[in-house]
Amino acid sequence: MTVWIEGATGKAGRRVAEALTEAEVPIRAASRHPAQPTAGATPVRFDWYDKRTWAPAVGRAETVFLKGLDSDDKAAAIIKSFLATIPQVRQVVLMSAAGVDRTPDHAPRRAVELAVQHSGKQWTILRPSWFMQNFDEDEWVFARALREKNELYAGSGKTRVGFTDTRDLAEAAVKVLTTKGHEGRSYTITGPEQLTFGEVAEVLAETSGRPIHHKDATEEEHRRHFARSGRPEAWINHMLHLFTLVRAGVFTELTNDFEHLTGRKPRTLKAYATENWQPTSQR
Repeated sequence: MTVWIEGATGKAGRRVAEALTEAEVPIRAASRHPAQPTAGATPVRFDWYDKRTWAPAVGRAETVFLKGLDSDDKAAAIIKSFLATIPQVRQVVLMSAAGVDRTPDHAPRRAVELAVQHSGKQWTILRPSWFMQNFDEDEWVFARALREKNELYAGSGKTRVGFTDTRDLAEAAVKVLTTKGHEGRSYTITGPEQLTFGEVAEVLAETSGRPIHHKDATEEEHRRHFARSGRPEAWINHMLHLFTLVRAGVFTELTNDFEHLTGRKPRTLKAYATENWQPTSQR
């Protein structure tokens, strides 16, 4: 079996690629800017907006891991067209997001889920909560403000979130990609604890020795903050919508799906922080 991985150089896809390679599963690592080849991994160029890259990127892979297009209203139609061009693929594992199954069918991410479910292929959906790695790896969501201003910029109030470590998502992905019995099923992958963003700031501050604090931004402050990224308006609106969902408690739920799949407890925020937020002199 060969697995094709979309976004193989990103936060989640990179960990899925690493975990599959460690499990000695051959992969085709797809990205707009492919990395260098490694043992067991063939980097391939892929662009959702260039159909000429689709079939060559997938090659003869029988299974695909999709991340999708979070902020594109036409994402479902694009993914439906993509899946129709790769008839040899039997299995699709989609990384969606916690709470998507409770949104209207016309919402972009829910429409993507339905496109995969109705594709005629075997499917499994993984729905992680907010990634812990956003705090140090995603420049314009959290990382830059944390690095430059010691601010955890999040208009979230005191709502709690079941943050997910990307490595746990990757381990869950490997399990559903390589074992039977997950066809037609969905799993919500969360951490073991519910935390406010203020509590996250306290953990990062304690671990790093820096005066990190939570900036409970208004929607207008958030819009200005995200606009500095230079990213499209659709992405900015998508991020603002995500924080609306945070405040509505959509990401508060904790599940035991990760433990059910892997047989072990998910990683805590403290464990993530200990590995990634130690003072420089202690690394």
